[in-house]
Amino acid sequence: MAALPHGVWIRELRPPFLLLPVVFVPTGLAIAWSAGHFDLFYALLTLVGAVCLHASVNVLNDYFDFRSGIDLKTTPTPFSGGSTILPKGLMSTRGVLCLGSLLLATGLGIGAYFIYEFSFDPVLIILLALAAFSVVTYSPLTSKLGIGETVTGLDFGPLLLLGTYYIQTHQLSVAPVIVGLPLGIMTAGILYVNEFPDTDADKNAGRNHLVARWGKAKAASRLKAILVSAYAIPVAGALVGAVSPFTLIVLASAPKALATSRAVSKNYDKVAELIPGMASMVMTTLLTGVLLLIAYLAAGLV
Repeated sequence: MAALPHGVWIRELRPPFLLLPVVFVPTGLAIAWSAGHFDLFYALLTLVGAVCLHASVNVLNDYFDFRSGIDLKTTPTPFSGGSTILPKGLMSTRGVLCLGSLLLATGLGIGAYFIYEFSFDPVLIILLALAAFSVVTYSPLTSKLGIGETVTGLDFGPLLLLGTYYIQTHQLSVAPVIVGLPLGIMTAGILYVNEFPDTDADKNAGRNHLVARWGKAKAASRLKAILVSAYAIPVAGALVGAVSPFTLIVLASAPKALATSRAVSKNYDKVAELIPGMASMVMTTLLTGVLLLIAYLAAGLV
């Protein structure tokens, strides 16, 4: 077997997107720490498990998109159109499927360890089952039903932060859910914005996501409302005392979100011109996560 080109396995993982769990898991840990709970070993295992599950989604989505022909009909960008690994023949479909399956098994294995360690806690069983279902069904099912953005938002937001918090505290709380919702909405926003260049190919393959259903013009105009909701939730939570008042610093990323909305509205039908808007959506999401992490580190210190 010929050696793979240098770094091709890493490229297939799409590392820039893996920054999301790298920021979001510590945010959940900070919420737990501010409540007086922190276990370093559990924290590291949670982070590794979350990264593996996210990477498995990236890889398996590449596999299914190539098999369906979507990636052969798109104009690839740094954020959409797949990794281009399979269309260029840099890996075999079997190799990509095996890589995605290995990452999925690793993530689920870590989840199974926590379930065993916590005496088969039903909360963890439910969370792990939802994670497994989401990963396996995203490309062949949920993305075609038009609920891919919703499922992604729930997984990367409230469910991820609640699971991270629960592993540390063995308790349920509304705080990680409220803090997780804006992160989930913005993560879904990344997927949403990245769908614009691929809409025609996706529709032809039966992928009925929101941009395909609403049309590009209407979808672009609705991005602002989606982003506004991401800020309204933590602000409302802080005002009623459900989350730390420090979470209000999340508003510092609002100007970046506004610039993102404007860029998408202006260039939604121009692939090259839309790339800065796609990058801005990713940066807005990461910045929001960092701000919420800082908020709960401050809350823990105070």
